[in-house]
Amino acid sequence: MITVAVPGKLYIVGEYAVLEPGSAAVLVGIDRYVRVRLTPVSSVDPVVRTIITNRAPGRCIEFISRGACFEPVSARTADAVGLSHVLAALAIVDRYAAESGHEPVGFTLEIDSQLDDSATGRKYGLGSSGAVTVAVVRAVARAYELPLDPDAEMKLALLSVFSVDPHCSGGDVAASAHGGWVYYRTPDRAALTAALARPDTELGALIRQPWRHLTVRSLPPPRELSLEVGWVGRPADSSALVAAMKRAVRHHGSAYREFVTASDQCVEQFATACRSGDDRAAELALSTAGRLLRELAAVSGTAIESPELSRLRSLAEELGAAAKSSGAGGGDCGIALIDPARAPALRQRWRAAGVEPLNLRVPERKESIR
Repeated sequence: MITVAVPGKLYIVGEYAVLEPGSAAVLVGIDRYVRVRLTPVSSVDPVVRTIITNRAPGRCIEFISRGACFEPVSARTADAVGLSHVLAALAIVDRYAAESGHEPVGFTLEIDSQLDDSATGRKYGLGSSGAVTVAVVRAVARAYELPLDPDAEMKLALLSVFSVDPHCSGGDVAASAHGGWVYYRTPDRAALTAALARPDTELGALIRQPWRHLTVRSLPPPRELSLEVGWVGRPADSSALVAAMKRAVRHHGSAYREFVTASDQCVEQFATACRSGDDRAAELALSTAGRLLRELAAVSGTAIESPELSRLRSLAEELGAAAKSSGAGGGDCGIALIDPARAPALRQRWRAAGVEPLNLRVPERKESIR
């Protein structure tokens, strides 16, 4: 049996702008995980059985390896966590293995996620799609005994998510693959998806070559600040928000370009503050990032900071913290950087206002991918 655990993610700064190739964000990998257990099986036609345990215990989805790009053979549930991402991850590793001369292998996959609310199944916004992609790529690559270094593994996961959604940034994949505090710059997705679609493209060569713009680096956390996370109790539809933003950009292109430039400057300021240990500058950059998102929302007409997130932020700011929405907004989580001595008071205020404090921590990253 092969077992892997991959962390979920939270955005700190850089949301929306990071969708543009060459733009950056800072994210963290948090201590809630997607776990994949892979058990080899012998079969004339290799079969993959994927059991999604956090939403549909015991329900099974079967796929035939290399039969038809992992099209479902049978499915007892359509509401599976990251099903399209599981399929894409299986297909990309299988393609890489085939190019490397490996015969198909049979196995079962059991996927267990801690990234959603265990009682209701509602999403916290902790990046389940990216985490499940990284976890499946990692587990299946080990089943094939592929000699992938962390950089190659992450690139295969990025190609997987880009094949499902060529407009996503891939930041969640980088945070889940890398862990810790992560500086991420988005690659040229259009070039990568075009290369992936060409039948003569060798995946090994593609992942070995440098990717334009792609940067993934570890950052030290703020020295004497606690990262606090609150969930507003309402899941956000990130894909719908991003789509709405893209429609708005067509009518407000100049304002959006100004936002992207300002956001990139803010991300660099935050990263520099982390590296230099300047907590005050980190707080200022976080607050500025939140203000930029609110200004973008006002121009575009998208609801990035919902009333619940606005309340979360205001309660944190009353205690002297820097706070903002995290991710696409519209629901899910907000974050605050605060003096650890004031963190218990913040959690108490959030609870009184109907915001659920999430007991999330950022495990230390031991080594760097790039």
